[in-house]
Amino acid sequence: MNLSVIVPVYNVESYLPACIDSVVPILGSRDEIFLIQGKSTDQSSQLSQYYQEKYPQVQMIYQDGQGLSNARNCGLYAASGDMILFIDSDDFIETVTLQKLLQQLRDLARLPDVVMTDFFRYYEATGKKQQVEQIGQRSLKGLNELPNILKRHTCFWNVWRNIYRREFLIEHKLLFRENTYAEDIDYTTRVFLSNPELWMVNAPFYCYRIGRGGSLMNSTSLSRVKQTVDILEESILKLRGVNTAWSHALVGGFQFEYILNLALIQELSKDRRQEAVILFENYHQVISPTQDQIVRKVAKFIQLFGVPFTAKALAAVKWMKRKRERRGL
Repeated sequence: MNLSVIVPVYNVESYLPACIDSVVPILGSRDEIFLIQGKSTDQSSQLSQYYQEKYPQVQMIYQDGQGLSNARNCGLYAASGDMILFIDSDDFIETVTLQKLLQQLRDLARLPDVVMTDFFRYYEATGKKQQVEQIGQRSLKGLNELPNILKRHTCFWNVWRNIYRREFLIEHKLLFRENTYAEDIDYTTRVFLSNPELWMVNAPFYCYRIGRGGSLMNSTSLSRVKQTVDILEESILKLRGVNTAWSHALVGGFQFEYILNLALIQELSKDRRQEAVILFENYHQVISPTQDQIVRKVAKFIQLFGVPFTAKALAAVKWMKRKRERRGL
């Protein structure tokens, strides 16, 4: 089994060495890592060139469009590995943990389509890590096990927490939707709807950096809210057509995320908030029906108090949660 690692690179000169240095030790002679170049204005391209010259497995590719999705697609077109791993260039991995997981995969006679793991949040301000635990110490197989890990209302759709079998992605034409936010939600929905052989294992290797200045995730715009809401609605609609235990669990998870996005209304300038409120005007059709008890309660709250007040309440809760997290770390 050989591995292809796809790393989009755009204005990350302060973080790229930590990312690449954590990956290189796991690479065998037949593995490859693609540094997909955007139009950086810092030293990211020069750093990428340095790593390409230093390690034979490292290759620079200039993307043929713009954005994260396009960069990942360029990497997918170039990749030749049996398995695919996506890494964001401002994040890094636990080298030893991933190395052990890859060795387990290399010992298999037949590779699964998707390998899912837990991950860490790495807080830039303190340098501390916090594990996001859904799988825990268990080893689970099959889509029908998804409801067992989706009970804590935490993110499950980030593509970097998974390792994908390349032929599975090719067979089902699983490229990323370009020029939009929430591409991971859309991608994960389409991956699961393609009925993969799914393994969930206790091997948290990915460290997701929180608090990086200049990160797209730190900024809120009306277009970001609209595109996220649109993709969540679309994904929920697709999954409702399946009618299985695992699809109901995914719907509940996306409905909860839809509700959390209400808080983004308060992060917009005052003159754009009413436009954002309109984006949620069909909230009832999106979060109902649901099998998630919390979603059901919030739906009643919105019905009683309206979208604007609910957005303010959720923004306050979000602020208090982040304040507690900072104190804890």
